[in-house]
Amino acid sequence: MTEILKTLWAKLYAWALPSALALGATWLFLLPQLGDSLRFRTDLAKDEQGLVFFTLITGALAISLSSLSTLLYRILEGYLWPRWLQEWGVKRERARKKALHAAVRGSGWRQNVALENLARYPMDDHQILPTRFGNAIRAFETYGKSRFNMDSQTLWYELVAVTGGYIQSEIDSAQSSVDFFVALFYLSALFCFVCLILGAIEHFNIGILLLSVPAFLLAIFCHWLAIKAIDAQSYPIHALVNLGRVKLADSLGLTLPKTLEKEKEMWGLVTKYAYYATPEYGERLNAYRKAPTEQGAEKGTGEEGGAGSGGTGADGNLPIP
Repeated sequence: MTEILKTLWAKLYAWALPSALALGATWLFLLPQLGDSLRFRTDLAKDEQGLVFFTLITGALAISLSSLSTLLYRILEGYLWPRWLQEWGVKRERARKKALHAAVRGSGWRQNVALENLARYPMDDHQILPTRFGNAIRAFETYGKSRFNMDSQTLWYELVAVTGGYIQSEIDSAQSSVDFFVALFYLSALFCFVCLILGAIEHFNIGILLLSVPAFLLAIFCHWLAIKAIDAQSYPIHALVNLGRVKLADSLGLTLPKTLEKEKEMWGLVTKYAYYATPEYGERLNAYRKAPTEQGAEKGTGEEGGAGSGGTGADGNLPIP
């Protein structure tokens, strides 16, 4: 019951609260300035039906945003941009990363800031996306791959299943914060656009047009805060990979190799076999499997760990055979 309440609160905080704020701003600041032909007359302070209507619209908007969250994220990450714009964005982000590498050679607090900003980029330049928001997400999505050759996106559910609930709770909490700022970014941008359109329709009403300025500034601020909030999401995901991989190997009936080079080889095979199920990868995994007697003697092994494929993650990154 507690977990259900936490999930419900996360959804309300992430999507419903921004929706209520956007609708409230529309009701208080935009509607009173519209002409009689466009104004929707509802007094929330006196009309109970208006309050019910406001609540229903807020819920519908929040559910719509939550359902479209993958699409909204992909736009901010740059996956759905035109090809020419993607290439321009990637070139720009690679130049930024190169500048941060140069700043790291400094000293003092400037070096620390440069290291913090550099951590928001994937280590492999081929994984760089067209936007800072996308690269901040891509950095933790490729963390397991760059450190242990483990695709944490493909093995996500397996890692979550064997790791303590505390880490998962921290990930969900941080995800809610990112969702909140993403929702507020889009709603602020939409409010800005609507103000410009209605201001033009209302014979270039200055009062309506001016409302677009704070909405535009709020959208920029929320985008910046969303990138910062991703940091809080990346740290527990790093812990999920660092700690979970040990338990996952045991649950899958595998012996963790003594050298990091061999461990990378093992996780590469696990990732490929989980997704492709090619016999070749399975045969090569036999070298890392525990003996049947050893598996039966240890607790926590057996079939509960599962060896399913989990998922490919929001970015659709698949292991290459």
